[in-house]
Amino acid sequence: MQVLRNAVGFYWTLPVPWAGFRELPKDIEAAADESRTIRYQREIIRRRAKERNYKLIREEVFLEIEPDRGSKQVLDALKPVTRICQENDAVLLLVDFSEVQGWRSHGPLSDWAQQTPIDIETVYPDEFVVDRKLFDPHAHFAQWRVRQEEWSAGKGARMVVASREARRLRAQKQPYKAIADVLNDRSLRSATGKPWTEDSVRKLLRPEDLQNNE
Repeated sequence: MQVLRNAVGFYWTLPVPWAGFRELPKDIEAAADESRTIRYQREIIRRRAKERNYKLIREEVFLEIEPDRGSKQVLDALKPVTRICQENDAVLLLVDFSEVQGWRSHGPLSDWAQQTPIDIETVYPDEFVVDRKLFDPHAHFAQWRVRQEEWSAGKGARMVVASREARRLRAQKQPYKAIADVLNDRSLRSATGKPWTEDSVRKLLRPEDLQNNE
């Protein structure tokens, strides 16, 4: 079968604090193992490449910095992608999640796509079998949005529980690092869902510690 053109796949997703998903491997296969959304994009882009007789020469992944929006950080990730496409006369393949009732739209990525000199081909997010199960982007992102809203709404309650436990441990003369380890071991997340560190525990307890030292 004659290859009509080279192609590059670009796959992105958002962090999921309530699931402890905050990092993404650079390797495409490892990233796909970590994220079902990345697996979905990988499979649907590979299908498109096969249908169009494209040679998929590169696949890149990107994890956003916030759980509820796209950012301009994606532009840094797109610089090497642009170079690869230009050097290999390749078309960039993207899944256009904005087609799913406006969910997972990415403003900076969309703006970039309208201005970049390379060719871009967007793929509609159809239902697709992933891991022998039908992946429906409409249903998946609707459920994700509900969970994200619940997580955001529960920020205050999480902080109350974590702060109470941190104060208890501090009263026992535990160092900040030990307190952070205990909070993380007990899955008492910070406001952002990131693991506690010595510095973040210190900031959490700083008003009380300053008062105690007066």
